[in-house]
Amino acid sequence: MRAAPPLFPDISRGKPPGASKGPGRSGKSGGGRPSAVALERAGALLLVGWPGEGAYGAVSLLEEFKPAGFIYFRRNWPGSSEDLAGIIRRVNARAEKLLKRPLLWAIDQEGGTVQRLDDPPYALPPAAEMADIFFKDGPERVSSLTLQAGRALKELGFNFNLAPVLDVRAGDSYIASRSFSSDAETAALAAAAYAKGFREAGLLLCGKHFPGLGSSVTDPHRDLPLVLSGVQELWARDGLPFRRLISLGLPAVMTTHALYRSLDPLLPATFSSRILALLKKDYAFKGLVLTDDLEMEGLKPLAEPENSAVDAVVAGHDLALAGKDPDLIRRSRGALAEAVESGRLSSARLREAGSLLKKTLKLISRF
Repeated sequence: MRAAPPLFPDISRGKPPGASKGPGRSGKSGGGRPSAVALERAGALLLVGWPGEGAYGAVSLLEEFKPAGFIYFRRNWPGSSEDLAGIIRRVNARAEKLLKRPLLWAIDQEGGTVQRLDDPPYALPPAAEMADIFFKDGPERVSSLTLQAGRALKELGFNFNLAPVLDVRAGDSYIASRSFSSDAETAALAAAAYAKGFREAGLLLCGKHFPGLGSSVTDPHRDLPLVLSGVQELWARDGLPFRRLISLGLPAVMTTHALYRSLDPLLPATFSSRILALLKKDYAFKGLVLTDDLEMEGLKPLAEPENSAVDAVVAGHDLALAGKDPDLIRRSRGALAEAVESGRLSSARLREAGSLLKKTLKLISRF
């Protein structure tokens, strides 16, 4: 059998976090304000949301933090899609002068209960319904739906959809219809068809939530999930959709704020170098790795949010996501910059993250 052609041809393949509050890790070191170079490097490790409506908030954050990009939420523009496209164009114009590089423009447009634009042609059915369409009408129908939505999102200026959900649901999973199926092979097949349409539309995708959150009854937006699945179960069931899409060139993966006792008994995936090494070595993933939103309640008891950004990047993430609070973004950038200057964020880790961002932005520029 011939191998399937890649969907994305050029890109795919410790201590407890509370300790980061002390000097010499991500806390204040007493060395004064970080240098401009360190602050700029730190900003490029952040994917940020902005408060309020319109372009003003995003332009302000761009000028202050120089982030890798932005994530859009409903609060940012309740008006027409034409006006939203104008907001993105305005921010991009300022970024072109300021950064001399494109921005990531991310959106959670999974379909169903998680999508920021509810009207056609942007809206999609939930993943579980997509799997039904896959079996009833064939993979081409699934791909045609995501191609239509992807083209519409692309016209607005988005280039990065934080989807698909690759979790294989089990039992009373909180993930519910956001998952394609309770069967790993079905989830993998439907997700590949879903990804194909977006790829043809020129959007990058981000598979989530590694290493698999389908068996959790706890939502990390509210509390920290504890996943008790064994190593073999996580590999054979939860890992199958990730491996399938990685083999097809998935350009980005998002981890999750959950504790996996069989993989790392101390640290959640967000802070676990073991789990990040599993993704990069055992799963042979060579693309961009993102955190989930650091403002989620599930992570807050473990570390101050700005220290979470440092712990996550040190563990192996290339981007830390801060979805709303400008003060948190400011503190996170400051903590990251201090980690750059102290050497806690090594030159090798910074080069890896920077190289993967450049590779991703280059891929975006090809479409």
